[in-house]
Amino acid sequence: MGKAEAKIQSDVSDWLTLIGCKVIKTVALTKSGNADLVICYKGYYVEMEIKVPGDECRRLQSIKAQETVDAGGYCFCIHSLDEAKEAIELIRNHYGIK
Repeated sequence: MGKAEAKIQSDVSDWLTLIGCKVIKTVALTKSGNADLVICYKGYYVEMEIKVPGDECRRLQSIKAQETVDAGGYCFCIHSLDEAKEAIELIRNHYGIK
């Protein structure tokens, strides 16, 4: 993970923690293809793969993301703190969370 990606991940993780999420950084803990962050937000399972702007998820990461969605969770490819905020806002809007 490069410096820019690490900075985005740190900013996103810090913000998620600030809003009350349980955040687990999985980079060194799991098999290839799993998302960088596993999050519990208001009882909902969320994964976020962190990428620098311009990069996209690899094929294996996309397959793993679909497995999460198929199991009823959320998975997002995030390029900035703003995108992380948008992802959480989507969940809030979908479930009427304030």
